[in-house]
Amino acid sequence: MDSYLPFLAVLIPVVAAPLAGILSDKVSNRFTVLCTVVTFLVVAKMYPLVSQGLILEQAFDTGLRLKLSFMADSLSLLVGMASIGLWMLASFYSVEYMLHEHHQRRYNLFSLLSLAGTLGVVFTRNLFTLYIFFEMLSMASYVMVVHEQTKEANKAGVKYLFMGIGGGLILLLSIVATYSITGTCDLVELARMKNALAGHPYTPLILFGYVIGFGAKAGIFPVHIWLPDAHPVAPSPASALLSGVMIKAGAYGIIRAVITIVGLEVLGQQPIILIIMVMGMINIFLGSAMAMKQTDIKRMLAYSSISQIGYIILGLTLLTPLGLLGGVVHIFNHAIIKGTLFLCAGAFIHQLGVRQLDELKGIGKRMPLTTLCFSMGALSMIGLPPFNGFISKWFLALGTLQVAKAGSYNMGIGILALLVLLLSSFMNLIYYGPIVYRAWFAEADTGKIKGTAEQSSSDPGLWMMVPLLILGFGTLFFGIFPQLPVQLARQFSLLCFR
Repeated sequence: MDSYLPFLAVLIPVVAAPLAGILSDKVSNRFTVLCTVVTFLVVAKMYPLVSQGLILEQAFDTGLRLKLSFMADSLSLLVGMASIGLWMLASFYSVEYMLHEHHQRRYNLFSLLSLAGTLGVVFTRNLFTLYIFFEMLSMASYVMVVHEQTKEANKAGVKYLFMGIGGGLILLLSIVATYSITGTCDLVELARMKNALAGHPYTPLILFGYVIGFGAKAGIFPVHIWLPDAHPVAPSPASALLSGVMIKAGAYGIIRAVITIVGLEVLGQQPIILIIMVMGMINIFLGSAMAMKQTDIKRMLAYSSISQIGYIILGLTLLTPLGLLGGVVHIFNHAIIKGTLFLCAGAFIHQLGVRQLDELKGIGKRMPLTTLCFSMGALSMIGLPPFNGFISKWFLALGTLQVAKAGSYNMGIGILALLVLLLSSFMNLIYYGPIVYRAWFAEADTGKIKGTAEQSSSDPGLWMMVPLLILGFGTLFFGIFPQLPVQLARQFSLLCFR
């Protein structure tokens, strides 16, 4: 169905970004909020159409061989809704959080450019334009990583930039190889040419190139090394977006490459898919193991994100309908959960000046609403019902038990994957559980609190508190009423396995 909505969703932040950079700080902050709200409404308007099974498309003839084309199907809309929803709430949050920060206009400028890059990746229909938006996201988000301009931020930014450039070059090689073999970069045409790469000797290398190229942004082992350094040094709204949204652009790219470009029929014949599954399992275990050792809350959350991206990769590589459904749903659910946790961590830092885990003892008595939201996010991350993290893990667990019936692996592989999921949930309980318990029931060490008396007496103001409450209770709402993400994910899964 012809529709301007996917293109408009990308166009709004592109046009708005330069304006956000020249307005005064106060006006720029509110202008950024307005732009994200309008973009959210545009994306939300696609839902009634896409949920009916329609694919929205819009193409522009540039006069060159490369067409500028956009589309929205069930997968891109699900990722797009999670992205713009969290971006909008983080923009509201930033109005208060960034009030006394330097270069607020610069932050807003590159925040909107990063949003445009993210939505461009999600809604583009052509591999080359996807690559352009992917690189745009890398460059713009680099400025958000180094915003504080500290020694640690600059060092983390350099690592982030070089990993992004390296991953981008590998990605470009796979795109060029795909075009050389198939003669097209159009994702819809590639989906129809299901066996275009079947039997080609370079197919395993092309597939691995896509996984590493997109995986450098997603934080997949072994190209995850930038993530634990970049997320903690960025301002908390940017950390929430890096973890909740931007790494999902990489995950989205991997799913598109595996499902649309290579195809499930070809994929099942490639031994390399087992290697990618092992990489996802390493992500799950390694991220949780490293998170257990951390003392800084934002660094702990960063390692947790490495673990969670493994869930998405595992769901994809199970090659079962329920596994894919669980992995895709987790893109949406993890954006809400990790957005909640990072923004709560930012509120602790903003209000009390604390970021070490042992400094959070008794913080529930000082900041009860913020701690409540953090607790809901933590319980959801563990996978306890009725929170939305349980929904993702439930479908993933069912997917592991479906592998023998689907014929993708023997039952031993499915049981191993299930054990990894259970072990991960237990490890999440080990490092999230004590934080929640001590926040509510331990006595606070007031000597470690650096905030003023006024700051340390209550939760943050409405600009920060309202997004926290929406996200915190969102983990509960989408756990009880998961129809929106599950419907879109099931629609995509059924299309892939029909």
